[in-house]
Order: sequence, then structure tokens, then C-alpha cells
Amino acid sequence: MDPGSTLPTPVLVVEDQPEFQQRLRDVLLQLGYTPDALLFASTLNEARATVAHQPIAMALVDLVLPDGNGRELIGELRVQDPTLGILVVTAWSSEDDILGALRAGATGYVLKERDDFEVMLSIRSALRGGAPIDPFIARRILELLPD
Repeated sequence: MDPGSTLPTPVLVVEDQPEFQQRLRDVLLQLGYTPDALLFASTLNEARATVAHQPIAMALVDLVLPDGNGRELIGELRVQDPTLGILVVTAWSSEDDILGALRAGATGYVLKERDDFEVMLSIRSALRGGAPIDPFIARRILELLPD
């Protein structure tokens, strides 16, 4: 981001895979976040407990979690704050996953297979109020449109 800009904090990362949690931490640190501005949850229940005690400025949410689907949390976060940036960062790209997450209130959708730079661009876009959609996901959405 711009050196003079203030990043919205804190960011909640909901991800159960430790390696990918670390990857997202590294990307967010590269964007200028400090470690104390990042909150991590490995399950839906941990994420719910976190937001019950701490307002958040943005959420990065995986869909497949040990105790349920991240789209449940997306819907809950959307009800609590209709303006919250919620970026899905997941390996899942079925029609149900994509449309379910977007209908629940996700403001963007990026696949984990993207490199760090692409994930960073998606986060930056979401921070600026954009709706970043992974190009593969955009193609899938376009295929769903009637002729």
C-alpha cells in the first residue's frame, strides 16, 4: 500500500492449515501490517470467539474448516458489518462453493494456488473496496451466465 496510508486493522485470517496461515501472514506483513494487527483462527468457533471480543476491519476466510464451511462465518460477518471486506482464500472452486460464498457476502474470491504476488494484489484490491475475483473463478462465473 502507499507508505502514507493507514491500513485497516485488525485483519482476521481464518485458515486451518499452518503452512498457509504462515504464507498469508508473510503476505500481510509485506503489505505493511504489523504482527499485532493480525488475528488468526483455525476453526469457525475460534473465529466466532475472536469477533465476539474484537471488532475486525477485514477477513480472509478459507471455506473448508474442521468444524464447518467458512461461508457460514461470511454470512454472520456480513450481518454484523455490511461494509466489511471479506476475501475468500481457498482451494475450492465448485459452483456451489463460489456462488455460496458470494451470496453469503464475500467481496472477493482467490484460489490458494495463486502465487504470493497475486494473493497480495487481491488483498490490496479488497482493502481499497474492490471485489477481486480470481481469473479462473471469473471464467467459471461467466460460464454460468445465460446466452
